[in-house]
Amino acid sequence: MFLQLTRLAGHKNQLQNTLLTGTIFDVKRYAIHDGSGIRTTIFFKGCPLACLWCANPESQSYLPELTYISTECLSCGMCRQTCPNEAISLVDQKVIVAPEKCDLCGHCVENCPGNALQLMGRTVTLNGLFKEIETDRPFWDRSGGGVTLSGGEPLAQFDFILAFLNACKKKYISTAIETCLYTTLDKIKAILPVVDHVICDLKIMDSGRHKINTRVSNQMIKENMKILLVSGADVLVRMPLIPGINDDKKNLEAMGAFIESCRKGARVELLPYHRLGESKYRRMKKDYKLVHISPPSKEKMERARKVLETFDIHVLI
Repeated sequence: MFLQLTRLAGHKNQLQNTLLTGTIFDVKRYAIHDGSGIRTTIFFKGCPLACLWCANPESQSYLPELTYISTECLSCGMCRQTCPNEAISLVDQKVIVAPEKCDLCGHCVENCPGNALQLMGRTVTLNGLFKEIETDRPFWDRSGGGVTLSGGEPLAQFDFILAFLNACKKKYISTAIETCLYTTLDKIKAILPVVDHVICDLKIMDSGRHKINTRVSNQMIKENMKILLVSGADVLVRMPLIPGINDDKKNLEAMGAFIESCRKGARVELLPYHRLGESKYRRMKKDYKLVHISPPSKEKMERARKVLETFDIHVLI
């Protein structure tokens, strides 16, 4: 009787897993900066933070989004003709989408010859996503790489990513996760047995400044990071260096002292702020808040590294 119940429960779990869906906005193949070796990085939509310097504004919403660039529009009307919901009209040779009619089916995107319309995000099944990325296995095996879950914040789609990580574990695929750590401790503990590398951000130590620049407090982030570092898990702490926001000596010293107190010799990677995502904001009709800030010079990066290296941590740029 016990065996029958166990098999039934296992079948039920398997059925639930096949029904799980996730929302992603990109799959980057041959990635070399998202963990060891050559990796396939999956970008999940949805993030509880809204960092002013975010390079992927399409990652913040939890739902797919339709974007339109009028300068690339040919005004051919193909999108209007192929829309099954009659959600598109042309006004003064420009596309207008009625949001109450649009179900983000993507037909207009597929039939846009000028690529003026783009769908940011798509729904994937567990099996479908696994089949899509498993063709990269030869590159993982030769380079010591694997799969990295990024975002957005992958832990915001917790049930899906946990099932996906378990599937990778069963197939002996190395896994990594890039997370802002703004989540509950039980979720952190649940993924640790099935993830090999954790890459997490530490942006600003002062909670008030953190909230002004990211929308949320950092209290939960610091608590989760401390537990991760103390646990002995394979952790890389990343610090984006944004001039005028978090590059002051006081903040850097506070970050260095905090990491050292959690784990001596911890690995820390300094990332220079860049504006490569600025065009995405224009495409999505969003304001880019940091137009007045330029990327840090090599000298500023070196100064930041020297401050951090006064602590017992291993700093990379």
